[in-house]
Amino acid sequence: MRALRWKRRHHHGADAVQVSPHAAHISGMTTTAAAAPTATTDADRAEAGRQAIATCPETFEELRGEGDQQLVEYAAKDDAKVLAALNTIGELSPEQLPYLGKFLAEQLVEDAIEAESVKQLGAYRATRQARTATDPLAYEETDPKHPGYLDRVLGAAA
Repeated sequence: MRALRWKRRHHHGADAVQVSPHAAHISGMTTTAAAAPTATTDADRAEAGRQAIATCPETFEELRGEGDQQLVEYAAKDDAKVLAALNTIGELSPEQLPYLGKFLAEQLVEDAIEAESVKQLGAYRATRQARTATDPLAYEETDPKHPGYLDRVLGAAA
């Protein structure tokens, strides 16, 4: 970066101000290094997430439940799940960045548990609703939702 500035400065002709011998030191204090290149596509982000899980030594430090490691390995194969977990985690501070693999693995397990509970709750509600709709004792006989109501109304009209 400093070399480019030096080339630009000396390429365009002589400076009006004489360059101090301390200029390199001062420019080093006032400039910041460019950030590392970031993943631009979703596939690159998902692959970077899988790489973070594989390389982080603390990945399974707190995930000691039965099947947690297999669950993370299975969920990490799906790009959509990895991207959703990365979006949930959001921005990390520089101190937290080395633990991205750990945070990502924990988020994948949490997302899998949440999805399973939603699935079970939906199945429970569907079973309960189906059983209630066919149960004649669930509604009074004069209620239009009673299973025999329509038969009685049509039978009385005939």
